[in-house]
Amino acid sequence: MLTSILTLSLAAVASAMPVALSPRATCYSGVYVIAARGSDEDPGFGATAPVVSGVLAAIPNSGSVAVVYPASVLDPLYPTSVTDGINDLISLVNAYVSSCSGKIVLVGFSQGGNVITDALAGGVDKPTPLPASTVAHISAITVFGDPTFTHGQSFDAGTDTTTDGIFAREEGGASLALLNTYASKIQSYCDTGDIYCASGDDSSAHSEEIPTWGNAAISFIVSKST
Repeated sequence: MLTSILTLSLAAVASAMPVALSPRATCYSGVYVIAARGSDEDPGFGATAPVVSGVLAAIPNSGSVAVVYPASVLDPLYPTSVTDGINDLISLVNAYVSSCSGKIVLVGFSQGGNVITDALAGGVDKPTPLPASTVAHISAITVFGDPTFTHGQSFDAGTDTTTDGIFAREEGGASLALLNTYASKIQSYCDTGDIYCASGDDSSAHSEEIPTWGNAAISFIVSKST
């Protein structure tokens, strides 16, 4: 009898204990903005913040979240940091798509741009990119100063038209071809002289791309998402 009582008591206690549940995404009738900051920026939205805020102001009932990743160059090394960012971005997108029917917007600066375009098109030793069926839920993608920038693409924007980024995608390669299948949703802003997206020597060009093109990016996002 005592054994039975103890067993029932333990079962009652166990049933009352909190169970860890996967967090449910908050759904929005507007858009869900996922943004990835640039290298060595503090956690959060970093330089993308004005674009994120502009989209939220322009499209009612929208929400936003920042990709959680190191955004580092040395600790961990850049490729590892990018991979961490890709994995978190893919997780965020999948969680929203599985729970919500609303549109997703991606915004990235510098290394964050690299994270976003690799999540769409893959890269050397990078995670498997998002499938087309999932990307169908993404209405607009804007990146600034992406080191994988390749000139001559229909989605290129900004003043650079002749040079490539320091990690440019191979012309004729599978990754660039895959990225081009989403061309109508993408604007990749890169200005002449940018150290990272144009392999230049202008240290200020990189940091000026969002101030210069941020409003254009917001307009593009709104045009694709409403």
